[in-house]
Amino acid sequence: MKVLYLTVPGMLQPWYDDFRSAVGEGHTVCLYDPAKPMVGQFENVDVVVDQGGSVGTRALIDAALAARVKLWQVLGTGVDHVDVAYFLEKGLMLANTPGPFSAVALAEHAMFLMLYFAKGFDEHVRNLRSKVFYFPLSEELTGKTLGLVGLGASGQALAARAKAMGMRIAAVDAVDIPRERLDELGVEGFASPSKLKTVLARADYVSLHVPLTSKTRHMIDGPALAAMKSTAVLINVARGEIADEDALVEALQSGRIRGAGLDVFAQEPLPPDHPFMHMPNVVATPHTAGQTYGTSRRRGEACAENVDRIARGLAPLYRITEAG
Repeated sequence: MKVLYLTVPGMLQPWYDDFRSAVGEGHTVCLYDPAKPMVGQFENVDVVVDQGGSVGTRALIDAALAARVKLWQVLGTGVDHVDVAYFLEKGLMLANTPGPFSAVALAEHAMFLMLYFAKGFDEHVRNLRSKVFYFPLSEELTGKTLGLVGLGASGQALAARAKAMGMRIAAVDAVDIPRERLDELGVEGFASPSKLKTVLARADYVSLHVPLTSKTRHMIDGPALAAMKSTAVLINVARGEIADEDALVEALQSGRIRGAGLDVFAQEPLPPDHPFMHMPNVVATPHTAGQTYGTSRRRGEACAENVDRIARGLAPLYRITEAG
């Protein structure tokens, strides 16, 4: 089998080496070179691995179709920036590496952002540098309520960690979760998205763990933010457009909510003059929540498994069959 790997500029490693290591010697892996003619690079290619899913232009997809590529494999979870409708229209199989492969990374990052606020990290650092010792007093997560918007893989991974920290947990999800699993995770209150505001009103920390679709875009809007406690913190390690950023800026500036821990944004990179870059009640990271060595290894192994399946004439795992 011949595999063509499309990389995001400046982000080749460790993703490429982890995928090649997982593939082993049984298949040939070639790195796509955008400086060379496109068509020739697709010759005899069976599988395309698209790092992150944003590399694949229609021109590249058409070249894959002309070369009779069997599978376009996205090395990433979200497909909101993938031209899914075009793949479906043209009949080229499309697969991703879904939530379980980055769940640990996202959950740990969300917990880090929660602890950042609970412990008042910035004030601690200022006091240390100013020789002010023994202050400030900080909060504990124990006894606080975590509201999870989405209880898929990363939401469940965060719930397990929040339970270990002694937090109370409430969640909403469009997919029903068995009561046994909810009890295992320590989820006391579980509801459909129609009860979102009820969960928001209870939570001290709200963490977003849903994919970006037409139904979830701006689900955290002005009224949703108004339902939150003034002492609450919003955490977003999912997709920027799940929250209405204009409404969020207003809520943060007015003190409607206490703060926000953000790893994702509607526009990336975030413009230097964006309010999020200058607000004292915002801590922001550059879309790195899922960027861990563990995520790279797990996603590489998942892609390699699909390469093996195509080689054996089997259907790929995690196939995308409908547009969001």
